[in-house]
Amino acid sequence: MKLLAISGSPRKGGTYKVLNSMKEKFPDIDYEIISLKDMQLKDCYGCYTCINRGPEYCPLKDDRDIILKKMEEADGVVFATPTHTRHVSVLMKKFMDKLGYIAHRPYFFDKYALFIATCKGFGADMANEYMSSNIGQFGFNVVSTLDLYISTKSEAETQYNIEQTVQAFEKLISAIQIGERSKPTFNDLVYFHIFKAISELNKKEGIADYEYYKDKTDYYYDLKIPFYKNRFAKWVAGKEIKKFSENK
Repeated sequence: MKLLAISGSPRKGGTYKVLNSMKEKFPDIDYEIISLKDMQLKDCYGCYTCINRGPEYCPLKDDRDIILKKMEEADGVVFATPTHTRHVSVLMKKFMDKLGYIAHRPYFFDKYALFIATCKGFGADMANEYMSSNIGQFGFNVVSTLDLYISTKSEAETQYNIEQTVQAFEKLISAIQIGERSKPTFNDLVYFHIFKAISELNKKEGIADYEYYKDKTDYYYDLKIPFYKNRFAKWVAGKEIKKFSENK
């Protein structure tokens, strides 16, 4: 089993230490930690080239694909960030921006994810919600989120955080071993139909999305969806597309 942890901390503080402590707890797991602070990630231009044409056309050449390859090779990925102003760190946000095109064309359906946010006061839940809702759209089976409070740095607090993280890792490992995919929610179905419809409306400019969706019908992969549930999802998506079209 291969686990990858991606740390969005600008230093090797509490977030990194919690992740690093898992090496001792799970010595038989092939476990690697990437600190985004040690990687070259250039600021996204927001030019939409990766979405419209494909990530290979991005004008910024950095370490994005190195990280992406490690994510693809792992069975499970742990995304961890300190909480900065009730949000993810700048490094984690930059990383998410560079991979945002995957939300349009998700493919991590056989991978599992755990999200961890650390904080000294409050806001970890908001940071986790932001990470899991966005990176979750990459196709990951989201196992759980974990809020950790790192304020006193006392022995009791440190030990408690390690115990909580061990439990979260055990849950992640168990999910990988069982190997079941998460069932798509109703919103997942709606998002699929919205993206598919937009890919058809924008097929001249957004060739990458069009090529990805053109052979897909009811979902990203073969799945038996109840007829009326799927029909209702298409109807809701159609209303949203209508709003989108009216504003063009």
